[in-house]
Amino acid sequence: NSPVQLPVQSAPIHEGQSVLIRLNAGDLTVRGSEEGQVSVAGQTLAPDQTEYSVTTVNDQIQIVVNYTGKRSSDPPVHLEISVPNKAALTIETDSASIEVRDYSGELEAASVSGDVLIEDAQGGITAHSNRGDVTVKNSAGIISVVGNYGLLTLDGANGDIGVSTIMGTINFTGLIHAGDNLRLETDHGPVDVTLEADSTLMLNVQSTSGDMACMLSGINSSTRWCDGRFGTGDGALQIRTVS
Repeated sequence: NSPVQLPVQSAPIHEGQSVLIRLNAGDLTVRGSEEGQVSVAGQTLAPDQTEYSVTTVNDQIQIVVNYTGKRSSDPPVHLEISVPNKAALTIETDSASIEVRDYSGELEAASVSGDVLIEDAQGGITAHSNRGDVTVKNSAGIISVVGNYGLLTLDGANGDIGVSTIMGTINFTGLIHAGDNLRLETDHGPVDVTLEADSTLMLNVQSTSGDMACMLSGINSSTRWCDGRFGTGDGALQIRTVS
């Protein structure tokens, strides 16, 4: 069953217009661009079971692709979309995975069970997956990452950052520098932070009933909390867990 190209569509975008992308199943790649239009291309394994539209509703360009066939092991639809930077972008998927690269602006990406990857992005970034994994790499701004069961990974993320999950795992790797403010929260999942040596931060870690291992010299710690200064203390890292 070989993929069939979807008709390429584009829509000019004007100041103040936002972009909404909806894809229920498959995978989606979005790239930021300096062009003044939204461009959509892609393939589907079942053209007669793929509904596809690009419309403008009020001040929003809406790209909706809906696969109505039965579930398959291969992604039934593959979308590639170019969106002008600074256009507020909202992405909603069910099981489809989301990749956003080289985008700057307001971004909200949410999936029910798909994975979300955001790389080389700047601005106001919100990423959410209920059961999938969320990864934010080499990005900066006001960043919010929320999950329930998956792995939430930040690798080279800077700015004002909040990450929260109920059962999932939080991994942070990178440099915390002056002005960075990180808050990592889990109910029942573990948190693993690996800091680059020249990071600078005030550290505050607390667990209601979980055990703590803090391998940093000069940090005050017990089995339930640790806090102290790392480097010159110009950034902030706060970690909260329940169990």
